[in-house]
Amino acid sequence: MPDLFLDKTPLFDAGWLGVSAAASRDDVLLCLAEAERRAEAALEQLGRTLTQGGLPASSAAADRDRRIDALLALEARGIPASGAAAGGAVERVMMEVGFRKRDLMPRFHELAERCRAVHRRALAMARDARWALMLERAAADPGGPSSPIQGTGTRYVKSDRYDARAARSLPPDDRVRADRFLKRLGEDPVPPELELSPLEGAGLEGAALWGMKAGNGNRFILRRGELRGVVCFFVEDVGPYPDHEGGRRGALAR
Repeated sequence: MPDLFLDKTPLFDAGWLGVSAAASRDDVLLCLAEAERRAEAALEQLGRTLTQGGLPASSAAADRDRRIDALLALEARGIPASGAAAGGAVERVMMEVGFRKRDLMPRFHELAERCRAVHRRALAMARDARWALMLERAAADPGGPSSPIQGTGTRYVKSDRYDARAARSLPPDDRVRADRFLKRLGEDPVPPELELSPLEGAGLEGAALWGMKAGNGNRFILRRGELRGVVCFFVEDVGPYPDHEGGRRGALAR
């Protein structure tokens, strides 16, 4: 993934809808179709950017952290801002042009929905790219124990990497909520609503990574290991894993 200010990457430019109220019906339709085409092309370009390969083996941990931060900024700020700009642009042109050509109103509504769909797909792509790097980080840079073993049934311990990673990913109130969820991991049996399950993915063979809910759409990344002869989970990371697909659960939520 090239070095880009990913949170500044637009998926929609209001200038694409530069059509006047005096334009012919055919010219308006061509303008709307071109705006859709450009938005889809921008989404495809983002997809290519996010899948141009992972970090080289020699890459510093700080570089991986920086890229995870950039993807989180893209998902939390860049793409929503682009979506808001798209919605505002469509509404403006609809008010200026659509009310003079009322038969085109359904076409404006269709464009608005297409723009929303493009941005939902972009959010999911950014999330999945960020989580792939987070899983890679947990596997490549596992931490040691930073606390006594917790739990009475399932045993766990926080990794000494956890606090720094959590602070980068979540605001303070979400970190408090995550700790409350984590305490439930130690119950016997583990509550099924935590959705504790092993994770699979490219390059994760033998990493023994697991996922679990952390509240408010966030999820933990845990590593199965052994400490002083006790098999337990090392809590390596936590971060947002929202459902951008409108009800279709992603890989980590299964």
